[in-house]
Amino acid sequence: MANPRQRRKSRSGTAKVKTSKQSLKNKHKVVVKGPEVLVENWDRTKTVRQNYAKLGLLPKLNPRQAGGIEPVEALPYAVRSATAATMADLEGASDEDDDEDEDEDVPMASTSKAEPAPAAGSATLQKGLGRIIRDENGKVIKIVLGGDDGQEVEEEVKERVERDSDEEDDDDESDEEDEEEPKPWGEPMKDWSNEGVVFEEEEILGPRKTGQGIPIFGGVRRSVEAKTDVVRELEHLAASQRKVIRHTSEFEGDWLVSLVAKYGEDLDKMARDRKANVWQKTSGEIKRMIIKAGGFAKLKAKAAQLEASAAA
Repeated sequence: MANPRQRRKSRSGTAKVKTSKQSLKNKHKVVVKGPEVLVENWDRTKTVRQNYAKLGLLPKLNPRQAGGIEPVEALPYAVRSATAATMADLEGASDEDDDEDEDEDVPMASTSKAEPAPAAGSATLQKGLGRIIRDENGKVIKIVLGGDDGQEVEEEVKERVERDSDEEDDDDESDEEDEEEPKPWGEPMKDWSNEGVVFEEEEILGPRKTGQGIPIFGGVRRSVEAKTDVVRELEHLAASQRKVIRHTSEFEGDWLVSLVAKYGEDLDKMARDRKANVWQKTSGEIKRMIIKAGGFAKLKAKAAQLEASAAA
């Protein structure tokens, strides 16, 4: 049976305002962790990406635009951040593409302001139009294209059609021969080798330059000059850091000395001792701990000193 108080609450139009745990979690002051140079120059009124851009840092290793970037300039992010060599390659590729498009593209017929098409029986063809000639069986034997000044180009196209037809006949014959050959082990696997294949990108732009881009997967590293004082200080701080040398704690050293005093250099017995090896360390882990502590000789010397002091 429902509680009358709960019924009144459900019928009431005013609901009690409650703050969710997520909203309360976002109200605490964000603590910027990192070097003092980064903390002092961090602007809390800006986003992480805006702060990185102001400090001269890269927020992500992937330089491609993936949203969340304000259009500060009238250029895409990839074009703004591209190097001079990349822009030169792109301009050269675009010029070649334009030339190829002008040579290869055939203008389509338009409904508005289109030039009148020639009559069916006209002898001359306009530039951009063509005529297909077939034989009695419907096979294409000639293709005539309209050239400049009313000239007709047909020899080169005719040879190409004949060569294509010959290649098709050769392919059909080779397929028939393959079908006739016995295949006791089934169909052969597909050959995925790229021998003889010319990639369009490499053909236009040439081989890739190792000096461009960010060396994420083992590429050639480039030295980029720092553009802001913050980056210079961060680089100086990174260059002055030293490797942290791990040391053995006092309790761990005493434990290893007791093991060496009891079992010598037998690591398997150390690992199987349930009372001494409470943390169930393997023989490999114990070996690495002993090497970090200075080796068996150093631990044996400490064990001998402890025995001598205990005897005295």
